[in-house]
Amino acid sequence: MQSLFLCVFISIPVGLITTSPQAIAESFQYENDQTDVLKLKFSPEYISEKLLIADRNRRENPVLYKKILAELAPLEKSFTRDQHSYYQFLQGYLAIYHGDYEQADKLLSEVLNSSADKLIKFRANYTLINVAAAKKDWSDGLRHIAVNKEMLPSIADKEHYQLSILTAVIFYNQLQQFDLVIKNIAQVKRDNLPQEHNCFLEQFSLEAKLNLQLIKPDDKSIDNGLDICQQAGNKISTNIIRVYRAKLYLKAQQPEKALAEILPYYDEINTTLFPMLIAGMNNTLAKSNYLIGNIKSAEKYALAALRANKNNTIIKQSADSYKLLYQINKSQKNIALALSYHEKYNALEVAHLEDEKSKHVAFQLAELKTFEHENQIILLNEQNTFLAAEQALSNIKVANIQLIITVMTLIIIMLIIWGARLWRSHKRVKALSEYDELTGIYNRRHFTQIAVSTLKYCQSAEQDLSLIMFDLDNFKKINDNFGHICGDWALKETIRVCENIGRKNDIFSRLGGEEFCILLPSCNIEAAVLRAEACRAAIENTITEESGNDFSITASFGVTDVTRSGYNLEKLLTDADFAAYESKHAGRNRVTVFEPQEDETGKSLGNSWSVAP
Repeated sequence: MQSLFLCVFISIPVGLITTSPQAIAESFQYENDQTDVLKLKFSPEYISEKLLIADRNRRENPVLYKKILAELAPLEKSFTRDQHSYYQFLQGYLAIYHGDYEQADKLLSEVLNSSADKLIKFRANYTLINVAAAKKDWSDGLRHIAVNKEMLPSIADKEHYQLSILTAVIFYNQLQQFDLVIKNIAQVKRDNLPQEHNCFLEQFSLEAKLNLQLIKPDDKSIDNGLDICQQAGNKISTNIIRVYRAKLYLKAQQPEKALAEILPYYDEINTTLFPMLIAGMNNTLAKSNYLIGNIKSAEKYALAALRANKNNTIIKQSADSYKLLYQINKSQKNIALALSYHEKYNALEVAHLEDEKSKHVAFQLAELKTFEHENQIILLNEQNTFLAAEQALSNIKVANIQLIITVMTLIIIMLIIWGARLWRSHKRVKALSEYDELTGIYNRRHFTQIAVSTLKYCQSAEQDLSLIMFDLDNFKKINDNFGHICGDWALKETIRVCENIGRKNDIFSRLGGEEFCILLPSCNIEAAVLRAEACRAAIENTITEESGNDFSITASFGVTDVTRSGYNLEKLLTDADFAAYESKHAGRNRVTVFEPQEDETGKSLGNSWSVAP
């Protein structure tokens, strides 16, 4: 199961992890007690203090964090070099909070490539690892991990040293290498870490176990993780863990417990302003309500999840939302809307599979490169006398690997090309077998299949259904006088004007030659007659000069419904055809409704009445 959340909140300044609300209040009191506020606001000490307070409140009080940055924006010209780098780092972090990863990448990369303080550059680099994970740019993330390893020996700050390692753990977590995540977390937890860091460790450990199916909703480790994160005052991680437990309840088919786990904290989660957490919560609530039959609430929460994840930052989240909305609208017979949601779901699901594949390939390549590098070091240290031979062997290995990658790439390309051709061929064959090549509507064979299914549904649902049959009057004369190209134009134009009048769920078919049929589900005879008359008028009013010739087009219509002909397709077609014949017999260019009558013995006699233009 894909990770629901990217925790990009671990870039915490030294000595600020345990800052209390009282300390924050005191710093604001310090500001309010000054007599010369304007002078103070332009002092380097004031700016440094405000930057420090903003950094402290990035998670616990995001509203205050944003407010301080907005207050400092007009003072940016008076910043020192280090203050400017610090401010730009915090702005980059704010962009991450809003899900604007391109802006975050730009700001943090500028800090990394500047002459800023070494520690700020180090923080910017390991925060960029998180940005790369959020953008699914796995190669860039691995590049920043490599930079991180190069910078580590020069970092004396133990806390940020540990945080950079935790960032790598998060990145590997996004690559879904969960065994490796648990192994690394176990190693990091041997050190005496602050409570807040332990909170992150618990969160990622639980996520890894969740994905490896090593945990159940009543597992004590979940309660332990909640306790640690609550003590640390980390609302985001606390509620992420609650969502994990709710998802476990859903897996155990206990939606009521899933709702009980999240709903009491609904407002608290929304106040975090963290889109990925809010989207995950709403998706879980939507699925839970759907399972208990509360469709209205399920739809509300699914739409809320889409709003929170409006940029489709987490593909799987959006796919789950659209899938549920598709199921809801399908059950409510909102066919058009259900189809729209299903198309979006299908596109996102394909993107998700591609993302999973790219993760696997990126990780395998990185592991391969790391393995080669480590082996080279061992060989160089242990066999200096065979340096030349080992170097040659290493080059051969690299060449073989490149050859394998090249061959595999060619195979993949060939498979993709073959698959694309197969798909196009299948699509072409399907179109030829289901649609009339000239007009683009259903052919008779496919129409029969769909019509039989539609009749069964309408009969079981006790719904009306009508059928219109028509053919063009004197069509042979058009072909004889103006040619078959002009005749083909007349057939296509007839279908175009009729489709413009109809509903989306009406079923059009070309039965043969100039004979057409329209099946109207959930439509009574009165509406069908109006529809037929509208089509007749539209055909009659067709402007034929566009074809290059001047001629008139009319059609004779026959209409029947299930009340007259029953839920039998052959009977419906026969009766409608009879009525259409009556239209031609009565002078063409008219609509005739089939009306069965009985003779003196009670035997049904076919009869019809016409609607003259």
